[in-house]
Amino acid sequence: MKSSFKFRFAHWLATFPVAVSMSLFASEGWAQVGQSKGTSQHTPLQVQPRMPESEEIHLRSGQLPEVTLTSSLLFRILAAEIAAQRGSFLSAGKTMLELAREVGDYRLARRALEFYLGGGNLPGALESARTWLRITPDDAEAASTEMALAAASGQTSGLATALRKQIDAATDKNAAIAQATHVLSRMPDKRTALSILSTAIGESTVHNTLAAHLALADMATAAADRERALEEARKALALAPRSEEAAMRVFEYGLGVDPAAALRDAASFAAAHPQARRLRLMMVSHMTDLRQYDAAMNELQSMAKRSPEDFDLLFVQAQVAYRAKNLEQARGFLEQFIIVQTQRQRGSAAGATDAPSALAEAYQLFAQIADEQGKLDEAVSLLAKIEDPSQRYSARIKQAMIRARQKRVDEAIALIDSGTPQTDDERILGFSAGAQILRDADRLGDAIRRLNAADKALPDTIEIKYELAMLYERDNKMREAERLLRQVIALDSGHAHAHNALGYSLADRNQRLPEALELITRALSLAPQDPFILDSMGWVKFRMGDNQQALEYLEQAYAKRPEADIAAHIAEVLWKLGRRDEAQKYLKEGAQREPKNPTLIDTAKRLGVRL
Repeated sequence: MKSSFKFRFAHWLATFPVAVSMSLFASEGWAQVGQSKGTSQHTPLQVQPRMPESEEIHLRSGQLPEVTLTSSLLFRILAAEIAAQRGSFLSAGKTMLELAREVGDYRLARRALEFYLGGGNLPGALESARTWLRITPDDAEAASTEMALAAASGQTSGLATALRKQIDAATDKNAAIAQATHVLSRMPDKRTALSILSTAIGESTVHNTLAAHLALADMATAAADRERALEEARKALALAPRSEEAAMRVFEYGLGVDPAAALRDAASFAAAHPQARRLRLMMVSHMTDLRQYDAAMNELQSMAKRSPEDFDLLFVQAQVAYRAKNLEQARGFLEQFIIVQTQRQRGSAAGATDAPSALAEAYQLFAQIADEQGKLDEAVSLLAKIEDPSQRYSARIKQAMIRARQKRVDEAIALIDSGTPQTDDERILGFSAGAQILRDADRLGDAIRRLNAADKALPDTIEIKYELAMLYERDNKMREAERLLRQVIALDSGHAHAHNALGYSLADRNQRLPEALELITRALSLAPQDPFILDSMGWVKFRMGDNQQALEYLEQAYAKRPEADIAAHIAEVLWKLGRRDEAQKYLKEGAQREPKNPTLIDTAKRLGVRL
């Protein structure tokens, strides 16, 4: 999708809630040009004079500054906003931070912080946070944001002391511990983060509390210190022997140290505290992962006997039975669950229960079971029962995929097109699924037309452009494929597969090899372990005559993903190196995996190898 300022720093905004109104200049503290101002008292904050309008700024203790909104100030605010919209975050942040320092308005510093985060500039964001904190030194949000950014930037000097003081001064100690953990979670070096948290908590008044030990256990896990994590979890449980939270940590973190002992400890706690539902469900999940289906089902039956009104356990039992491939048993549990949830839905006002969502999940699992049993029409009918708006369209896509497998392609496309997507993501899903169905049915022209229409309806949508490029490449329309791949790269410079696809297509046609190498090198820097990109690098090296290095890359790719295409490329290089017996071995291995692979067949034919 088209990149936007809001989208690019959404992750950081979730961590640092610092949204500022775009109409900042219209809010309290900003007077219109020429408007008279009353007498005000100055705070100790030093305003840095820059332009004549700084003389129209009056600071009032404990209040927002009173500022005459001159045309120059307004222009600079709007210029920063427009620069951010165009992706020039560094320029926008610099302008807004300068304004914040001149005017003494913390909201401008917060906005500068957003801009710097939007551009991934941590030093600028940290400086903005510190300006915000200087303007409002008693603002807890400013203090925690500054500490979090300092931690994320690796500036940890004095951080343990600051966190300890914050914890000791807080009325809600548990919340303060959680905030300290949150601040340190931004640090790239988790072991250092654990050391700082240990110091902060160890020197505080809460060093031997349940919340403190749980926080240390969680941070130790993040630092990959399994023994410390389990030790802290055990200390937490010793302090609060009835705490399900502590027992869950002992189980979860104990699995990384001694799985058998962890399960025994959890079972012992569950026996003493049968109401510990979350822990018992964790045990069921673990048993299921170990394929101990009977043990998992026994635990669920014990839970259901104790809490017969806990109808959600029916769905969990269905899931376990499905994992065990006891499909008829799973169907039986689902039928009971659906009856209960249908009654709940009918007996409540719209939106008053989660019954529609629960029913949607049940029908999806039921349809999957019917599909595996070969009852495709039943699977389609079950998916049609889904009424939850958030899952209705994806269910329609699944119906279409089933119809496509039945060779009822036109019906499949009609199912997709008759649906009502709720979001752009669902629209993209519909276009892509339809194109995939048409492509798999060898109706390549129809698939291309479909995605061309999607590209017009949703311009600058990366997923559509990339898929359309791949269709054009398959149709041997390389000029169109290249045009679209370059558009994808322009929209997302970090799109590894677009760089790789364009580079490989050039290398495969033995064209513009230096450019192909540059594109694939960029792709490999973005995804160094991707087997397809390693294959492309090997192939371009082969095209450029570096056979030995080509073989190294191709062997790495094949070790990660032993596919026929890669086997064919290795065989080509080995043949060139005179190692023909090894080349034949790879070709035959590839043919065993994909006997109809066109690249493999063409390579074997050219080399005169019988498969």
